[in-house]
Amino acid sequence: MLTELACTNQDCTHNDILETIFISAEQDMHCVSLPSGFMSKVNDFLSNHQFAAAIDFPYGLSISQVRLHEIILAIRQGAAFIDLVLNSSLIKENNWRKIKEDLKACLAVCRESNVELRPIVEYRLFAPKTVLLLCDMLQDMSINYLINCTGSFPDDLDDNIIMCHDIQTKTGMLVTACSKLINRKYFDLFSDMGIHGIRFTSPKMAENILKNGV
Repeated sequence: MLTELACTNQDCTHNDILETIFISAEQDMHCVSLPSGFMSKVNDFLSNHQFAAAIDFPYGLSISQVRLHEIILAIRQGAAFIDLVLNSSLIKENNWRKIKEDLKACLAVCRESNVELRPIVEYRLFAPKTVLLLCDMLQDMSINYLINCTGSFPDDLDDNIIMCHDIQTKTGMLVTACSKLINRKYFDLFSDMGIHGIRFTSPKMAENILKNGV
């Protein structure tokens, strides 16, 4: 199971980012996730670490032109992954056409630079049926990876696991689960359920769970 570490609080300092990178390297994690505005602070680490830039974080409400500009800048600054927050209002309205138009434009920019696009959806805001319909649409666009929430808000870990499992088994998408509440017990449950990845939301959380090996 892949592990990632996020540093996404709005008040993060340079030292917070350095600590996140250090813990990620120490625990041999897959990548560090940052809001795209922090990418300029990690230039010295690009040769040894992979970074995911969270776009339009955490609400995903900007127009496509703004999101595209943010993606282009993040890629130029070395992002290996683009984590695009989907617009929850459009999902609630079932405005699949508008969602698809935005994704197509963002996906084209990422593919031109050979960078993986990974949508972020706040699964807890929607009925499971809606999330699965969204995942089917993503699959039709050849998008194969999904992050199931921003990690900005507490959620129920049992619901999180169930939703991750349903997405992977019913749509074939590979899910990286994110939560502010993950502990060792639930980390093992995610692993046992075959979930593709886990994103930790703090260095302390990651270190406490991973320090004795995965």
